Amino acid sequence: MAAVHNLSDQALLALLREGQETAFTEIYRRYWERLLGVGYAYTRNKEAAEEIVHDVLLRLWRQRTDVRIDSLGAYLGTAVKFSVFKALLKERRRSEIRARMPLIEADSRDEEMIEARFLKDYLDGVIESLPEKCRLVYRYSRGEQLSLVEIAERMQISPKTVESHITKALRTLRHSLQAIFF
Repeated sequence: MAAVHNLSDQALLALLREGQETAFTEIYRRYWERLLGVGYAYTRNKEAAEEIVHDVLLRLWRQRTDVRIDSLGAYLGTAVKFSVFKALLKERRRSEIRARMPLIEADSRDEEMIEARFLKDYLDGVIESLPEKCRLVYRYSRGEQLSLVEIAERMQISPKTVESHITKALRTLRHSLQAIFF
């Protein structure tokens, strides 16, 4: 194979889609510093910027067969900015949760409690965004632990409709969790 460092971004992307690790390595080498600069400009934290850039590039590798990119530099720059904003939002929400919690001795359980509270608040927000009937069915199912038949009777809808609402709610929650963890 010819030296990959002489190839255009489009040629590298074509090789990347084929699973060529040398193409990925060249993309990493070619864009690392530039993306690190973008990440650092927003975070003002070198370690956080490095982690974000690494995650963006790793996501590019994992999604290499699915992603369609016109301009590699623009795509990666936008991905880093989006990831930075997501990280800043997550940190802001954690800070808000910490501020609401009573002061206790700091230990690993505190961090676990904060993480659990963040996740609960996040999921509550996702549940609140569901359509009204879907949200109500989900709450009856998970909160009050009613059966499909009990929910159907209470809401005067068919058990199949109840099942459909639960499926929709769970799919929405799953996609939302994938968005924050992957």
